[in-house]
Formats: sequence, C-alpha cells, structure tokens
Amino acid sequence: MEKQTLYLALTKQGFTLSYTDTPDALAVVAMLGDYVFDNNCQMTVKVTDTKDGSNPDDPLNNLVFTLDISDKIDDKKITSLTGRLYVGGGIEALEQNYPQKLSYITKKLDFYGALDGENDFFDVVETRYQKDKADEIVAKLKEVGVFNLLNSYRISKKVVAIPATPNDTDLTAEQVRVALTKAVKPSYFILANIDDLPMIDAVMSVMDKFNNHLFIDVGEISDYQQVVAFVDSLALADHRVRVLWNPNLSHPNNATTVLARKKWRPCVGDYLALHLLRNARRNSQGIPPINIPVAGYAFPLNFKGMKQMATVNLDEEAQNALAKAKVIVVLNENYGNESRWIYGDVLTQRDSDTSALRLANAAEIETFTANMVIDIIKRHMLTPMSNFLQNAYDDCVAFLDACVSAGLLGRSEQLGGLYYALSIVPREDKPFEAVDVKFARRPEGAVRQAYLETTINK
Repeated sequence: MEKQTLYLALTKQGFTLSYTDTPDALAVVAMLGDYVFDNNCQMTVKVTDTKDGSNPDDPLNNLVFTLDISDKIDDKKITSLTGRLYVGGGIEALEQNYPQKLSYITKKLDFYGALDGENDFFDVVETRYQKDKADEIVAKLKEVGVFNLLNSYRISKKVVAIPATPNDTDLTAEQVRVALTKAVKPSYFILANIDDLPMIDAVMSVMDKFNNHLFIDVGEISDYQQVVAFVDSLALADHRVRVLWNPNLSHPNNATTVLARKKWRPCVGDYLALHLLRNARRNSQGIPPINIPVAGYAFPLNFKGMKQMATVNLDEEAQNALAKAKVIVVLNENYGNESRWIYGDVLTQRDSDTSALRLANAAEIETFTANMVIDIIKRHMLTPMSNFLQNAYDDCVAFLDACVSAGLLGRSEQLGGLYYALSIVPREDKPFEAVDVKFARRPEGAVRQAYLETTINK
C-alpha cells in the first residue's frame, strides 16, 4: 500500500482531518506515513501560548501544538507530536533559512519528519500557515476551544475523529515478506489466524532468515478436530513455530461492566506480551530467563470472566489429539483450592518425539545461543586471523559461561559431562581467510508429564 498523507487543517469552520489537502486553510499539519487508520482512531488537539518571542517572518512561533493520536475504544495512546508550526516549506526550508539555529528548528513539528528513525510514526511532517492571518488564526483557535495560556489550570482541547485510511487493502504476502526483511531484527512474529497460507509461508521465510520464533493463533474455532486437521495440513514442522488455540470466551478488554457480553478473543497477543515481560528480567550479565517456559501456573491469562465455549469438550481424547498435533491450548487448571486459566503446554511444531527442540524453552535457548555466537563471530570479522581466533573464542566462551550460570544450559552425556562444546579453527581449504565454527550444547528442558506411583504401606 502506498504511503498516505493525513492533513490536519484549521479552516474558518474549525479543525478537519482528511486525506485531501485544503490549500486555502488558515493552517495545516501534513503527516505522511505507512500506518493505516481504521474508524476507531482519534486525534486530540491542544495549543499552548508559551509567550516566547516571535518575529514577523514566523509570528506564530510562540504557539506549541500538541497532537495526541489514540484509540477511541480504550483511549490508549498510539503516538503523540508536540511542536510549533512553520510558515511553510518543511524541514528543507527551515534548514535553508535558519542554518545556525538548530534549537529553533528542533522545536518545530516539521522536525519529526527529519528524524528518520526506525520507530518514527510519520516519515514526513510538514506544517504551513498564512502568516498575514496570524491574528485570525489565534482567534479561531480560541473559538474552537483549543487555546491555552502557559500553566493554565483548565486545559482546553478538542477531539477530532480520524477518517479511515482510503484504499485500505490487505498487503500481499510478498509485500509483508519484503517489509519484515527490512525490519530491525525481531525476536518474535505473531499471526492471529491460519486462513492465509501464503502469508504464513512468507512470515516463516523471514523467520528462517532471522532465526527467531513465530506464534500462530488458529482463530475462533470450537471443534478440536478441526484445529487438529488444520494444523496437520499446514505441516509446519519447525521448532521455531508454536500454534495456540483459545477455545474460550471472555469479556472484551474495554468492558466496563460484568454484564458486557462475552466474546472470543485471540490469545496470541497476551502470549507474546508474557514472553516480552519474561525476557525483560535479564540478569546482570544480560541473559534473559528463557529457560523458564511461558506456560502453566506462573503465567496465567488475565482475561476477564473467562469461560469455555459451550460446544468445546477438552476431554482426555481431545487433549491427547491436540498434544499430538503440538497445539498449545488455553485451559482451566485446578491447583488445590485455586484455579487458573493457563497455556496448557510447551510444545513447538518440531516433528519429533525425543528432541529437546520440541519444547518451547529449549527451542528459544537454541536460537538465542546460536544467534549470539553468530553475532560475536560477525563482530570480530575482518580482523587478523590470529586475533580473530583468540578474541572470538574468548567472547563466545564468556557468553556461554554466562548462559550456564543463568540456567540455560545443562550437562550433556554426549559432551562428556560438559555444558557445551565450541571450536573455532581455520578452514583447511582457505586457511588464511575462512574459519570453521562448531558449536554444540544441551539446552534446559521442561516437565510436561509426571508419572505417579503410589502405595499404601503398613
């Protein structure tokens, strides 16, 4: 989809938001970006008079505009811009007219378009106003109820609905693949349904490039046999992929009363959030506790008023079939006098009955350690061979020892009781310019079955 420009215009009738420019507007803020808005977004406009000095060429430099974009439903902030208007020409005109006044330029809304960072919401922000109508603009801002004096007790602001982005067509699988490939290396991808096979293939191809993980929610399905059939037909067979099924209803996230009708909602967003929260608990050596799988008692779902769909029956047969298909099911589990809704398994889509990589935490340890060793090797590339061999090996060992201390790796019988084995040596066919790196380790596992033998003794 092509980039769209959203125009906030101050006209004689008040503020408008549209995707069409208004050439005769008193003032305009044009925002160009890739983001797509639906009908549930809004912008809150506030203007503050800072009493800073202005000049005839820029008479409204004392006014600071604050533009908050949020969700209509839960009022969560999407992004925010704060700055002053310029008479026109964007960042290029500002740089040309004020080459020695960086502090002046950075206070303008136009400066957002000059940042060009990975996380910028808008690629270009450009403002303009009719400077010969500065007094009229101030009067109109007061009339529409957005004008504030500095340190005002009561805040005047106006909420303007953001129209849905025109031509809001779904991206093709190839467009998604290209966009993801250009992204900063992520740790996880998520998909909220299994309807689009080309999209799954595209995301998996990028996952393979980044060596990260993909979480897939099967969607709103009430029959476990359908879930098993769908997942089996996908034949994902990769330890970096996990499939989830939430066969439950709950109150919407924005529900304000217990009488709100319960609906199905995907669980993959919550599952991702729990992983990110867990990963944030890095130790002093920067190692995240990925040896702890996100499942079970310690990671409950906090959806409001959860209950299982009436047509769902997770009996032993159903749970065995789902486990065989390696589907992680959200279910209710009793712990003594307490019950919790949990992610009931830790299986990946690894097609094996014995590999450690069929376990979610072991799979994450595998990719984490592999990626870090690769990154260390890359950091020491293009240095003298003797320096490389010693420095790269030492840094890798220091990292792997930290993983052992953090509980990510265990002793391996096949490695003679060692936690890992690493060798970095020159290649025989290219001894002056290439090396062979061999790396083996035993990741931590996770208990998903327990066999109880009990007797009564006299």
